Amino acid sequence: MSPAPSDHLIGQCLEERYVLEGLIGYGGMSKIYKALDIRLHRTVAVKILNENYAAETEVRKRFASEAVIAANLNHPNVLKILDHNVSGQLVYLVMEYVRGQNLHELITNRGRLTPRQALSLLEHICRGLSAAHTEQIVHRDIKPANVLISNTGQVLIADFGLARAASAHTQSATLLATLQYASPELVSGQPADARSDIYAVGVMIYQMLTGTVPYPDASIPALMRHQLESETPLPSARVPQLAQDLDELVRFCTEKDPENRPQNAGFLLDEIIQIRATLSEDQLDLGAALYGGLEDLIPHGAPAATSVQQRLGQWEAAERDAPGDPWWEKQDSEATRALDAGSQPTEAVDASGVPTEALAHLPGHDAQSPTELHSPQQHASAPPQAQPFLPQPTMAMGRPEDAVTADSAGTQDAPLSKRERQRAQKQWRKQAQIPTHQLAAPPGAGRRFLTFLLVILAVALVAATAWFFGRGPGSIISIPQLGGLLQAQAVQELDRAGVPVRVNNSYHDEVAVGRVIESNPGQGENIMRFQGVELVVSRGPEIFQMPDLGGMDVASAGSALSELQLRDPAISQEHSSTVPEGLVISSTPQAGEQLTRKTGTSLLVSAGPAPVEVPSLIGLEESAARATLQDLGLEIQSGAPVFSSQVPAGQVAAQDPEDGSVQAGSRITVQLSQGPEYLSIPSVIGRSLDEAVATLQDAGFEVETRKMLGQRSDTVRMQTPLDKKAERGSSITIYVF
Repeated sequence: MSPAPSDHLIGQCLEERYVLEGLIGYGGMSKIYKALDIRLHRTVAVKILNENYAAETEVRKRFASEAVIAANLNHPNVLKILDHNVSGQLVYLVMEYVRGQNLHELITNRGRLTPRQALSLLEHICRGLSAAHTEQIVHRDIKPANVLISNTGQVLIADFGLARAASAHTQSATLLATLQYASPELVSGQPADARSDIYAVGVMIYQMLTGTVPYPDASIPALMRHQLESETPLPSARVPQLAQDLDELVRFCTEKDPENRPQNAGFLLDEIIQIRATLSEDQLDLGAALYGGLEDLIPHGAPAATSVQQRLGQWEAAERDAPGDPWWEKQDSEATRALDAGSQPTEAVDASGVPTEALAHLPGHDAQSPTELHSPQQHASAPPQAQPFLPQPTMAMGRPEDAVTADSAGTQDAPLSKRERQRAQKQWRKQAQIPTHQLAAPPGAGRRFLTFLLVILAVALVAATAWFFGRGPGSIISIPQLGGLLQAQAVQELDRAGVPVRVNNSYHDEVAVGRVIESNPGQGENIMRFQGVELVVSRGPEIFQMPDLGGMDVASAGSALSELQLRDPAISQEHSSTVPEGLVISSTPQAGEQLTRKTGTSLLVSAGPAPVEVPSLIGLEESAARATLQDLGLEIQSGAPVFSSQVPAGQVAAQDPEDGSVQAGSRITVQLSQGPEYLSIPSVIGRSLDEAVATLQDAGFEVETRKMLGQRSDTVRMQTPLDKKAERGSSITIYVF
């Protein structure tokens, strides 16, 4: 991650040792930087407390306690704390730098993990957490962001910033842990212990198996209510076919009552190992075709660590290019300035580190004149461990001022100038390397031969080492571009460079058969020759056989294609009288045909039978009408018979519906004719005209009125026909005169 341009700490050097190179992360109350330890030339991570918290005593104590706790948890699965200090207004921790990614990034990038991957990570997490619980330490902020996975596969627990010794922690009035992973007792402000960490691990198990936390969209109040009241959802609700043991493991770790959970990480570790041994290979590798195996958990593409030889070379270059004198010469200059100021040493110590009193009994030394043994090195401030870098004069040497006195025009008692003292110091250091006494008798012939042989062996060893790291298997080379080359070309190029080659094959939809997909390490990375390179060579596209999807519903057919990691199919519909609605009629490619992951697929899905146009049945006999409807896939239903003057008796006089389209299998209602309806004609003679007309119309007849003889009255005098029956709707004539 590139550092924010506005971060004023980038480039600063803390305590003349840690140079901050870039910002790599944020914490709740701190920032984490990538830094270079210029004393040991190694990359470290520096966690700096935010300025607005650095002045708070309680926060600084908590920050310091993280260093004390983590530094004393010596375990392969706990991130190491290297240093803790205060530089000016900055309070910081120095930690080991892990190249890789955290578990949160891994889950975000992959979606979820297989049971085998999740259980393997949990085993490492529980081992590190068990070391803390054994020491009565509660982490209190277990979450995926605090689980680091290096590019060598190491799993580390980080950020003990909220941890406390269980014996010292009795109450938790403030909830500091991430709420999604907080146990009910932390949410309600009750005391927390190792079982609170177990609850957080249970939520992490759910997240690893499903790719999401149990309540991803809940507001803070709703989330707290869930933590206190709701049972944690089962991971199999999101990922079907997960083993029941994994559901029970999540519920076991996230019980609301701490007494019902595993009591510490050691007990949980035993449970995880037992589950891993119990599950079948298929259950452990559920989803492995998509999410891979254990090796896929190791982050790829992380920048390679600088080798020890490269770090040593950088240190030597820095020493050569450093302005000014080496530190021991600076110390000599400080001693000279002390002499110029007239200061006298308080203790007479020879350059070899032996007190003057011991030297007083050796030949050539005057016990009454100890100051003759003084040298500028006596005032140096170098620590004892730096002594081997200092020149070692012999005991018979005098003061460096003696050399000046011999060449000076002045006397022994004349004061020395600053330049003369510096020249004397330089001459003294040069002469101090020349032995003045024979300390032992000359070796015999046997010893000379042995010495000669040892020298030869040492020279041979140095030469072999130089060859090994210069031109041999230990020399550094940069990996060239190998992707896209034929396997033989890539192997030949690496053979010329003296690099061993391992070849693995993998399916690939883009890279042709026999060509290199990638190399590991990748292009531009530096390795020693003997480490070798792994080539991943393409086997071409992976060939699949189209499954038989006929008769499946769309969801099941899509799942069958997804298990083969094929693209989502295109869906089209067609009416079918043989395949029920919603089921697959056929697929493209057809069942049994070969295809690759890039091949597009489509499904033809039944829309049910096609609609049927309703025919006219009027005037048909009932049997003929029934046969007509059956041929169209329709059914007939008889209704009440009706009178009809147009349709003969026994034939269809009415139907419902009369026309339009209906679904196949629908029922059509028909009414048969009873022939014309005959009604009795009522007599209306003697009635008034209006009354007569109304009576005949109510009886079902039409009325025709005739006026005779000038119509001197409004009374009906005659009608035709009379006292007979006639068809409904017949016309009756009445006469008024």
